[in-house]
Amino acid sequence: MKCFLPSGVFIFAGVLGIAATTVHAEQGVTKIRRKFDLREGILRRFFIDNHCPAERYAAVFVKEADDFGLDWRLLPSLSFIESGGGRYAKGNNLFGWANGKAAFESFADAIHHVASVLALGRPYRGKDLEGKLLAYNHRTDFRSLVTGIMRQISATPSVELGE
Repeated sequence: MKCFLPSGVFIFAGVLGIAATTVHAEQGVTKIRRKFDLREGILRRFFIDNHCPAERYAAVFVKEADDFGLDWRLLPSLSFIESGGGRYAKGNNLFGWANGKAAFESFADAIHHVASVLALGRPYRGKDLEGKLLAYNHRTDFRSLVTGIMRQISATPSVELGE
């Protein structure tokens, strides 16, 4: 037995199939897309403007700061002061850690290590920014030097996420 359907039924079914495929594809794109963190772009621009190799690690600086509850500008500022943002980082030691004697496998490893110690290490734990900086380096002008670089990176610690 042959079944004949009007041609409009096939066209309508085809349109429904295309619409369903389009909706499914758009949902997949939404899942892949993540929010762009403006802090990464701001930090990358600061490092590029100052010819710092640490520019490639902007996302790592931001992630580690977030993971350990630090101001996102602190670690990059310390690296800029201590090693010129990686220009003079012997042994990947961006921070002059252990009086410059520590060596790390990578810049990312150094960033993670210093972030974790600044958040959890005995001399730093529970202290505000000023207390952490005093424990990091006892020089009287060090705090103002670091906070000055932090303000050069961004005048405010809170920067909204973008799309």
